[in-house]
Amino acid sequence: MEQKKLINVLYDAHVINTQYLETEVSSLVNDTRKVKKNSCFIAIKGENFDGHQAIEDVINKGAKLIIVEDLPQDPKQLDATIVQVTSTFRTQAILANQYYNEPSTKLNVVAVTGTNGKTTTSNMISQLLESLNRKTGVIGTLHYKVGDKYYPAVNTTPNALEMQRLFNAMVETDCEDAIIEASSHALALGRLSFTDIDCAIFTNLTREHLDFHSTMEGYANAKSLLFSQLGQSFHNDRPRLAILNMDDPYHTTMAEVTSADIVTYSLEHPQATAYAHSITEKNGKTEFIIDYKKETFTVEIPMRGSYNVSNYLAAFLTLSIYYQYTIDDIVKATQDFTGVTGRMQVVDEGQDFEVIVDFAHSPDALERVMQELIEHKSDDQKLIALMGHSGGNRDSGMREPLGNILFKYADEIVFTADNPRFEPVEKIVNEMIGLHHDDNKPYSIIKDRAVAVQQAIDIAQKNDIVLFAGKGGEPYQVIGNDNIPYDEVQTVINAIHRKQL
Repeated sequence: MEQKKLINVLYDAHVINTQYLETEVSSLVNDTRKVKKNSCFIAIKGENFDGHQAIEDVINKGAKLIIVEDLPQDPKQLDATIVQVTSTFRTQAILANQYYNEPSTKLNVVAVTGTNGKTTTSNMISQLLESLNRKTGVIGTLHYKVGDKYYPAVNTTPNALEMQRLFNAMVETDCEDAIIEASSHALALGRLSFTDIDCAIFTNLTREHLDFHSTMEGYANAKSLLFSQLGQSFHNDRPRLAILNMDDPYHTTMAEVTSADIVTYSLEHPQATAYAHSITEKNGKTEFIIDYKKETFTVEIPMRGSYNVSNYLAAFLTLSIYYQYTIDDIVKATQDFTGVTGRMQVVDEGQDFEVIVDFAHSPDALERVMQELIEHKSDDQKLIALMGHSGGNRDSGMREPLGNILFKYADEIVFTADNPRFEPVEKIVNEMIGLHHDDNKPYSIIKDRAVAVQQAIDIAQKNDIVLFAGKGGEPYQVIGNDNIPYDEVQTVINAIHRKQL
């Protein structure tokens, strides 16, 4: 695409140096390391680095179109087109959508938002659609999936350039559907601007990310941006659907701001569009009854927890109402559903005790998981829990509530690192322990997570339950500025094997 066609969509552009306007743009980047000949470089003011400081460097690397907020000294002397805009952060979404030729308009885009349940719900939808012979893409915490190819996830919802690039890759590989997790950060920062969303799901809202949003109202307002955007996009002739969890009081906030059609699901309110009840669990599976459109039918999923029944209802409504599949088709596809990595995942290596790996990292999610385990625990079983706090340098107000829940439900606790970033692990853990230092309940503090995993496995006895909380399927630990590769499930398996030697 020529420079002039790319920047033609910018209403606030001040263009300097026009000699390269007919040059073909080879790539659209905001990372200096990815610049190549004829790249368009967008200078973003980030937390740790300001792209404006690298303008001469990227021009020397071959960039011929530079998007800035602040003009460099003597811009007319630079060997590139310089375009000044009000906000490079917002502009990158506009340019990415233009550069990749509006890829989201060529896909069915389903976006899932909420504190908990985004990953499970989005992967449920993807698996069910693929069982019905559709080709899907997924963008979320576990991975970025384009058809049958998987890529490591950097953020739950990537920046606008990466988002549109992934949509384009899905289009080019003949995917029909894009199932995405919409984080509150991404919505507040405009990463989903110019994404044409067809169906949006709200799972729940509990305390998280208040270091960023300050209040629960601010957090809810960020989530609601997904629903205010829904139905206001490019092709208003396409159906738009909002699927809301009626059991969460914040569902009304989402309903108030959307012009899309609204349907609801619930475990508590029979008047919801889809209502699940009579929930029973056995051998790591959950069976329940759904009342929907004057029909009643039974479903079984290979996951524990009533909250996963709730997640299933959201997926069910997506397929039934947005995609127009029959109940029989969906129930049959559900038989192929294999669960979601790191979400109430049972690890069975022949050991005589139960092992669960779960991503629960907020107080609400952790309490739901632990209540689920306690409900089915006999008196002779011990519940051992391993956890750290994922928010090193972030939202320290979650630490004491997490610790309170661990001390309330677990019989023994192993505290360890999660994503400490630049904070000392001991400081994070001591804030989690809070006033429980003198409790009689046994606990230990082991900084190295792999060593801590081994400790939790080693102290487990016959019939005990061991919960590894916080990491789930996340493939790394954030230590300092580095994402250190880490696989919780494999680490747990290795620990079990060592115990069995």
